Amino acid sequence: MSGAWTLLAVVALLQAQAVDEVVVTTTPSMDAQRLADALRVYLDEYGIRVETRTAPDAADLHDRLEGARKLGETVRALAVVRAEHAARGTIDIELYDLATDKAVIVSVPRPARDEDLYRALALKIQAVLRATLSEARGNLDPSSSAGRLVARDAGAEPPADARTRLGLDVGYGFVSFPIDNGPLLGGLAVRASWRPRQRLELAVGTAALASTTASNGAVDATATVIPIRACVRIPFAVGRSEILVGPCADASFVHVAASSMTMPVRSTRNVLMGVGAEGEARLIVLGSAWLFARAAAIGVFNGERYEAGGTPLFDTSRLQISASLGAGIGLP
Repeated sequence: MSGAWTLLAVVALLQAQAVDEVVVTTTPSMDAQRLADALRVYLDEYGIRVETRTAPDAADLHDRLEGARKLGETVRALAVVRAEHAARGTIDIELYDLATDKAVIVSVPRPARDEDLYRALALKIQAVLRATLSEARGNLDPSSSAGRLVARDAGAEPPADARTRLGLDVGYGFVSFPIDNGPLLGGLAVRASWRPRQRLELAVGTAALASTTASNGAVDATATVIPIRACVRIPFAVGRSEILVGPCADASFVHVAASSMTMPVRSTRNVLMGVGAEGEARLIVLGSAWLFARAAAIGVFNGERYEAGGTPLFDTSRLQISASLGAGIGLP
């Protein structure tokens, strides 16, 4: 049953937002992927996806712009961008805005250092796109990705709430205590995250895990674990993917209920405390929605070994391993 609820939650998350996309194309002398990666830094906070495509090459400017328009209509893009080296140490940017059906051509001086090239082009493309979209401001939903982009004044620092991104993800997760007779539990995992800065994410989550049972023939025991984890993570963008790593702290409520027909037993409760590290891989799929795989290793400070009649039933000491798979969505 929990698997069905997880699937429904994943589908709802993936359908939650329409996709606003900017398509990047370049001539062979430039790296389209590097330009797309640089542009994502400035458009991702608005939920605008950036992708690369191969555009039909044409010597005539009119044919190139017509090809850009057709490409944008085919993939339902917000805009199509083409960058190429021009004469006298400049880079020409051709941007076709499908929201206004308008083409803009600008030249950018080539920076002295190659490492500054794609960042300078991305900044210029963002500014041009905002300027052209502002002409269609009245037709844009203010809550849409394009609407939020044009709501920001050109050249101004984004307000705090525009820089901040909230996130929510759900999936199937499990928690294991792999040493000796450690229990293995699985169920629905939920997590909320907040990015106060581009290179910092704070997250807290929990999971509704199914109980697990153990028996030595005379005593039956059922273990219930409710984990709560807080993490500080650093994200690293890799194309359409993202890697997040960082330290985390865990507090897990453990309840072991025991019963026996032949000997007196008692139930116990404990709160396990531990620290460790966590890693997560994300694949962006729709706007600011993503699929994720996450794993963590936690060293437990005060774990206990549960026994009955000298026979071990559960061991929650020393090490806790957890993992989860699911989908998430970012909320600007």
